[in-house]
Amino acid sequence: MMNIPIASLLLTLFYVSPTYALKSWYTEPGGTPAGSVAGDKVRGVNLGGWFILENWMMPSFLEEAPLNEMYINDEWTYTSTLGKEEALKRLENHWDTYITEDDFKRFANYSLNTVRIPMGYWSWTNPEEYEPYIQGQLPYLERALNWSSWYGLDVLMDLHGLPGSQNGQDHSGYKGDIGFQANHTNMDRAMDALANMTKFVTQDKFDGVVKAIELTNEPHILEYNPNGMDFYVLAEFYVKGYQVVRNNEHILNGANEVMVIIHDAFQPVLNWRYFWNEPSLGQNWTNYALDTHIYDAFNGADQKTYQEHLDTICAQSAAIAEAQLSFPVIVGEFSLGTNTFCVDYQSCWGMTLDQMISNITSSYEANLFMRQFWEVQSNVYELGAGWIFWSVHHELAGPWSWTQAAAQNWLPEDPSEKIWPFYANASSYCLDTYNPIAGDQNMPAFPDYANPYTNIDISQVTRKYFVNQTENIANASDVTSTGDATSNTTSGTTNTTQPSNSTSAESNTSAAEGTLTFSFGLFGLISLSLLALL
Repeated sequence: MMNIPIASLLLTLFYVSPTYALKSWYTEPGGTPAGSVAGDKVRGVNLGGWFILENWMMPSFLEEAPLNEMYINDEWTYTSTLGKEEALKRLENHWDTYITEDDFKRFANYSLNTVRIPMGYWSWTNPEEYEPYIQGQLPYLERALNWSSWYGLDVLMDLHGLPGSQNGQDHSGYKGDIGFQANHTNMDRAMDALANMTKFVTQDKFDGVVKAIELTNEPHILEYNPNGMDFYVLAEFYVKGYQVVRNNEHILNGANEVMVIIHDAFQPVLNWRYFWNEPSLGQNWTNYALDTHIYDAFNGADQKTYQEHLDTICAQSAAIAEAQLSFPVIVGEFSLGTNTFCVDYQSCWGMTLDQMISNITSSYEANLFMRQFWEVQSNVYELGAGWIFWSVHHELAGPWSWTQAAAQNWLPEDPSEKIWPFYANASSYCLDTYNPIAGDQNMPAFPDYANPYTNIDISQVTRKYFVNQTENIANASDVTSTGDATSNTTSGTTNTTQPSNSTSAESNTSAAEGTLTFSFGLFGLISLSLLALL
C-alpha cells in the first residue's frame, strides 16, 4: 500500500473556499434580530488615508516642496498643486507602501474579521476635464482584496466621496461647498461609479471576499448642516444606489448577495426605521444595514473627565440595541481619540510620535483609560452588529491609529477579551472599572514609550486561504476595471478613454464554477482511488 498521508488528503478534499468558510453577511427581508449578521460581530479596521488623502493623518506627506508652500486642504488641492504627472508618481508610491501584506497579518493576529476600504468616485469613473483627480488605484485594491482573502478577512467597500462632494469635507476628496445635489449629472456619475465598483469587486477571481458595499460616507443633510442636501436627494441616491448594486453584482454559487450599507447622515439611528418601513424607500430591500459613526473628540470633548468619556459611550447603548432589533447597526468609524491633534496638519510638522503620545505613555492611569475606552466602545457597539476602527495608521496621533493602539496594548489581541464587567442596560457607569473581573492584580502592562507597531510579532501568522486556491497576486499587472482606465503599477501611467455609462468590468463568471466542478470531480476520483488502496 502506498504511504499516503490520508488524513491530510481528506482535509484537502474537503477544503472549503473563503466564500463558504467566512461569515456570511445577510439581513432577512423585514429586518434582523440582533446578532444575525453572520452570527458573528463585525470587528474591523478602516484603511483610511490610503485611496483618499487626509492631511491630518499624514502631515509629513505634505512637507516636501512645493506642497509646503501652501495649505493642502484635500486630494483635489494636492493633485492640482503637483500636476498629474508628479502627483501620480507620489501617489503610486503611497498606494504601494501605506498598506502592506504585513498589515493584514496584524489584522489576522488580532482576530479582526473585516476591513473597510474607502475610495473616491474618481477611482471608478473618469474625472471630468476640470477635475484634477488621478486614477491608478485598482491594482493596489486588487492586491488588498487578495490579501483579505488570504488572511480570512471580509471586505466592506465604501464609496467615500461623491461627485460634487456629499459633505464638503476633505475625506470626500474636496473640501468646500456641498455640491452633490447641484445637478443631476452628479447623481448619474455616482451611479456609474457604484456600478463599476460593484462589477469589479464581485468578480469571481476575488472569491466573494467583498461582503458589503456602502453607498457613500457621511452625507450632510439640511437637518444636520444648513448647507447640506435635502433629505429627498439623499433618499433618491440611496434607492437608486441600492438598485445599481443589485443590478451589477455577481453572486458566486452558494453565496449571498452583497450587503448594501447606508450611512445614517448623523441622524438618530432609530429614525431609520421609517426608511425601511416606507414602500417607496427601503421596505423591499434585502440584505442591508445602517452605518453610524461615533466619536467623542469634538466640540470640547477634550475637557471631559475619563468617566465622562466612558459615560458618553454608555449613553449610546439603548438606541443601538433597540435599532438592532429592526436592522443591523454597524459602527463603521470610531477611535480612541479624545481630541483633534493634527487637524491643522501644519501644526504637527516636526513632531514625533513619542512627543505626541507622551502624555499617555508617561501615565499608567492614562494608559488604563485608553484600554477602558476601547473596552466600553467594543461592548456597546457589539449590542449592534459590530464595529470598525478608524483608522489603520496615523503618523502622530496614536489613539487614532489601530496599529499604534495595538502596539501600546490599548486594545487586546483577542477582541473578546474583557477586563471589566459591562452592564448593557446602564446609561452611565456601564463599564465597572472599580471591580475588574480577574482582580486588580491582573491589570495589563503598557509600554512607557511609543512602541513601533512593527514590533508586533506576526511571525506565526500564516495564510488561511488562497485566492482561487493559488498564490498568484496582481502586484504589477494591468488592471482594466471600468472600461475607462487602465493602470499599470510598474509604468506609472494611467490611460483614459472617453467616459461611458456602461462598464467593461465583466466578471469572470466561469472561474468559480470551473473550480467547484473540478474540485468535486477530483474528490470523486481520489475517493475511489483511496477506497481501492484501502
